[in-house]
Amino acid sequence: MRLLPLWWALRRPRSAGVRCVLRRGDALVLVRHSYGDPRWMLPGGRVRRGEDPIATARREMRQELGVDGRRWEVVGCLEARRRYRRRSRGQSFRRLSTFYVAAEVPAAALDPRPGELAAAAWFPADALPEDRSDSVDAAAAAGFLSAGPRVP
Repeated sequence: MRLLPLWWALRRPRSAGVRCVLRRGDALVLVRHSYGDPRWMLPGGRVRRGEDPIATARREMRQELGVDGRRWEVVGCLEARRRYRRRSRGQSFRRLSTFYVAAEVPAAALDPRPGELAAAAWFPADALPEDRSDSVDAAAAAGFLSAGPRVP
């Protein structure tokens, strides 16, 4: 295990991920993980080899939150920083690329997966929590939080 960081630094494994913009009316789902960054962030996960980002989003949202969305749509993609380098220790790791996938969720009930998620909640899109991750702000700046499926 002690050699793993050295292997990673030399090999720089590539991976892609998804972040899901789940909407119900004007509200969005944010989650807190039970590990890593404790701030509120968009739910998501890792894209498996050969898997489509929408298939990943559907799978991850069923597993993590127990929800099925409708009208799934890729609304954007952000590339990682060059060589995965962090500017500071406080900056989180970013994948090679992160696809932002939007869907409407007809039911308000969320069932956060124990052990992985500490909390999951709906937030009005115009009143997101102060303690949100930088990735939420990056998605908002790119227009991904206002794009995609919406149901009044």
